Amino acid sequence: MFLEANSHSENPPIYPRAYLRRIRNVRRGVSTRSKIIDALKQRPLTVNELAELIQLSPSTIRRHLRNMSRERIVLKFKSEGKMLWRLTGIGQAALEEVVA
Repeated sequence: MFLEANSHSENPPIYPRAYLRRIRNVRRGVSTRSKIIDALKQRPLTVNELAELIQLSPSTIRRHLRNMSRERIVLKFKSEGKMLWRLTGIGQAALEEVVA
């Protein structure tokens, strides 16, 4: 599994773009969006692939992706008959990189 193999599996970085302007940001939501960003940094993924990696339901992942899409953090596109999500590249630095 990607997140277990990732060096950030225990304490994934919190990404600035995980904080959304249009919704209330709670710790669990910011953490989930950071995990989504971390996974999408590797390659574009489907909702089901993200759900399996992050171990949340597809509907939860879809809701976060929809909110992130509204703020242009992620983009949905079709490839080989699959709907994939990828990062737009807008503000994807980890907080540690910004502060350092």
